[in-house]
Amino acid sequence: MNAAAEVTVLHAGADIVGESPLWDADRNAVWWVDIAGRAIRCRDFASGAVTNVETPFMPGALALDSEGGVIVAGGTGWHRLVDGSFDMLAEVPGASADMRMNDGTVDPAGRFWAGTVPLKPSEVPRGALYRLDAGHVFEALNGLRTQNGTAVSPDGRTFYLADSHPDVRTIWAFDFDVEGGTLRNRRVFHRTTRGRPDGAAVDSENCYWFAAIDAGQIVRLDPRGREIGAISLPVSRPTNLAFCGPDLSTLVVTSMSTGAEGEALVGSLLAFDVGVKGWPQPPVTSLPVPDTR
Repeated sequence: MNAAAEVTVLHAGADIVGESPLWDADRNAVWWVDIAGRAIRCRDFASGAVTNVETPFMPGALALDSEGGVIVAGGTGWHRLVDGSFDMLAEVPGASADMRMNDGTVDPAGRFWAGTVPLKPSEVPRGALYRLDAGHVFEALNGLRTQNGTAVSPDGRTFYLADSHPDVRTIWAFDFDVEGGTLRNRRVFHRTTRGRPDGAAVDSENCYWFAAIDAGQIVRLDPRGREIGAISLPVSRPTNLAFCGPDLSTLVVTSMSTGAEGEALVGSLLAFDVGVKGWPQPPVTSLPVPDTR
């Protein structure tokens, strides 16, 4: 499967750094963020209406809680979106103002995993991967340059993580202990030969899809990390993807306009059918207990 996508443009707003598409079945809508634009957006699939919420921090990743509330990994920690404002839930240990949250995913136990990246390029690997677990934040792994590509397999046994820095361009797989929330047996899953591995998702057939930023493609890998398909897009800098729609058969892709000026669909939110379905993403349930005193 190597073809050009017949895309539908869901939003042509030219996001500076569009990221983290998230399907919301209850609202029949897709959420996503513009990191550098400091905005969270939501598009109704039926009407096409788009709503925007400004954020006081750079939002990185989105997830839903068990009641349909929006949880944001952004700035230096995790927040809950409430009536257009944000309640801080937890902060990464030793949070630094020159770092921000980036890509994230939710595991089957309801933990929200997200990583950090420096605001400015750094030659020192300063990024780390964290998990929000019952209100506590644990560092799972450090030494990352540009954390990305987090995803979990449908059976919960494999955890994926990528580093999209130009000097790394690697996706790793881990054996995942869902009960304990631990990662073991880190191994190279795939090294990109074109572009860099950005955001990712796993389909119902246990294949890993990633946005190949700078290559203008979405790439599909089998469970052993072998490339089995690639889809060319009308944007050179796709950033992330999610399976959306009532039957999770529509692939929605975010993109960025920075570094791709002059392209007709630069920074747009795109959608197309890929002939395979995703699987329902778990809600965030491992959150701090509200103080009711």
